[in-house]
Amino acid sequence: MASQSNNSEIAIPNPSGRTITIIHCWSAPRSRSTALLYSFEARGKDTIALDEPLYRRWLQEKIRGGGDDGSNGKSYGISRPYAEPFLKGVAPDDEDAEKESWRWEREKKCFNERVYDAVASIVEQNSSSDGGEGVIFIKQMAKFANLFDFETNYETYTSSSSKYSHEHEQSNQPSHWKHEITNLATKSNIHIRHKHVLLIRDPLSVLASWMGKSGQVHGNNPHPDEVGIVQLLDVYSKIVGASMTKNNANNPNSASTSQSGFNPSVVVIDSDDLAAQPRQSMQDLCSDLVIPYRDSMLRWEPGPHQCDGPWAKWWYHDVWESNGWDIDDDDDTANNTGIHHPRTQKYRTVPPSLLPALRMSTPSYTFLQTLTTSHRQRAFATPPTGKLYEDPRNEHVFVFVGTPSDPSNGKRNRGRILPRDMAAISPFDSSVQGGDATWEGIRVYNGRIFHLHRHLNRLFRSAKALGFENLHAREEIVDAIFRVLAANGMRDGAHMRLT
Repeated sequence: MASQSNNSEIAIPNPSGRTITIIHCWSAPRSRSTALLYSFEARGKDTIALDEPLYRRWLQEKIRGGGDDGSNGKSYGISRPYAEPFLKGVAPDDEDAEKESWRWEREKKCFNERVYDAVASIVEQNSSSDGGEGVIFIKQMAKFANLFDFETNYETYTSSSSKYSHEHEQSNQPSHWKHEITNLATKSNIHIRHKHVLLIRDPLSVLASWMGKSGQVHGNNPHPDEVGIVQLLDVYSKIVGASMTKNNANNPNSASTSQSGFNPSVVVIDSDDLAAQPRQSMQDLCSDLVIPYRDSMLRWEPGPHQCDGPWAKWWYHDVWESNGWDIDDDDDTANNTGIHHPRTQKYRTVPPSLLPALRMSTPSYTFLQTLTTSHRQRAFATPPTGKLYEDPRNEHVFVFVGTPSDPSNGKRNRGRILPRDMAAISPFDSSVQGGDATWEGIRVYNGRIFHLHRHLNRLFRSAKALGFENLHAREEIVDAIFRVLAANGMRDGAHMRLT
């Protein structure tokens, strides 16, 4: 775990030899990913930040068609005001060609060539304050994932994808530059390691900022392929799958993922945590990535940046107006334009048209949030023992949540067994609205439930006394009890709360 101090660097031992860490940061739009991009750019000359180098190919395949999935942008309603100059790699007429043409020209390079250029730039430096280590931070959108090979950590390449993505010359193909990176690393005695970060954000906040200035760019299109939150779960699955494949090849008996879903090959961070506690969150992130933390990562210059893609002026208005993360320091009271500062907070309405995307996105976010460092550390703040679970077996316990059946209209019991951190009841339930509930505590000894029927009799008497209607049938409750006990493997020394 990273240090709690405010030192300008947290020293992390470097492995023997020189290492370049390539960080692939996956997110949905409107998740503060550009702010994180600027944070890494601010680390210094040994760090190179790349802004969505797969964007051009994705837009080509969506708008012009010809992708491996046979997709066509017209069917998704995908459009961009800068699409044509972007695909041509030529600055539009309203740009200062002499100043900005290089940004548009740069995007004509494939992803792998951009990575090669970054590796070559770090190699040419020969030395740095870290003794020769380097970092390449790549901002990725989750919707680009089908263009990325998670086993090799480079851009995918097929004969069909070259139709629009790159010219047909061999020197401009992703496969060519992947080999060039390997050759350069071997020649320079450089070890390249890849790390993945998922930057998540509450879908309500993402979608609430979907309209307005940004809505004018993407046409207020709430198609899930544009929103991209659901794809983050697919990205996580692909990263873990690639990690398991490698681990199983090296050690068939290895376990790369914990019961909670945490996998060391991917770091998940909630951008709301990052905005609320930037220093600690950045320290934790760097610790998980095994790179040095620097205080310079908390500040950046307002306005356009060297790493910006040519589309920046359409998207990056808010972050251009900021000068870093909002930090509550005694010696830093003037930073009132930082990310998350009260003066920069915005309260937005969510249009009904975005509700389908919200409903689809929330389950993915809910799961990914359980993999964040803040979620794993939440026990440290739990008084008085500092333990979240007195019995560690309760961390992954299964629970039953369900509504009663109604034989009169054929309504069946829709109860189901869920992991405890996914269990919930409606906020409109009477137990929440008015505190109306009755419960029993039931114990299990040596494979038998102690006085089960006496507990159930008292439970139904209490419910009748409170005037409850639409109750679960007795046999439904008994069935749920045994299903939960079986799912948890509980046969002795167990206590169950029945509500």
